[in-house]
Amino acid sequence: MDIFRGQNLLEFAERFKSDEDCKEYLAHFKWSEGFKCTKCNHTGCQIRGNHSRTCNKCSHTESSTANTLFHKVKFGIRKAFFICFEMSTTTKSLSASHISVRFGITEKTARLFMHKVREAMKSSESYPIDGNGHIDEFVVGGKETGAVGRSYHTKKKKIVCAVELTEDGKVKRMYSMKIDNYSSKELKRLFDKHISNEANVVTDK
Repeated sequence: MDIFRGQNLLEFAERFKSDEDCKEYLAHFKWSEGFKCTKCNHTGCQIRGNHSRTCNKCSHTESSTANTLFHKVKFGIRKAFFICFEMSTTTKSLSASHISVRFGITEKTARLFMHKVREAMKSSESYPIDGNGHIDEFVVGGKETGAVGRSYHTKKKKIVCAVELTEDGKVKRMYSMKIDNYSSKELKRLFDKHISNEANVVTDK
């Protein structure tokens, strides 16, 4: 079974027609390297009809959704899959109220699940940029009277950003960091935390 790739909603809907399809998909990746009981570490198991696994030694049964985003989801795993798909493929910000209407769940439920998804999507920060890195700084915020360009007397947030590109120019990895000023000492924090000594760094051409 291959991992689903792409942004085509019709293809996604065709791939995941039911909760059963979603459970099968989760089970494949969860135990792709073999089963190991979370209770006794035994590696032998029986495969159940609902794609769960039962340990041959201690009889502990673990579902395919256990220890995943989809554990005990009350509104259906398939809906949860579609929410994840929409959050990961849209280029616009999604609100809980929009998701609640679109998928027929309460706004509170949508907000809680979306928070779980965003937490899971956070970078582990374990993989520094080690290829072609493009680095620049910028500010975030609206126009302010008398605050032009790199003005230090501004309420705008100063950000430094590093983007690693693939050989064909696509974004591979990105890190950003809030800085207090544009000094080399402040900019160095990004290098120390996210950029390998082997990286090829480019800025302002």
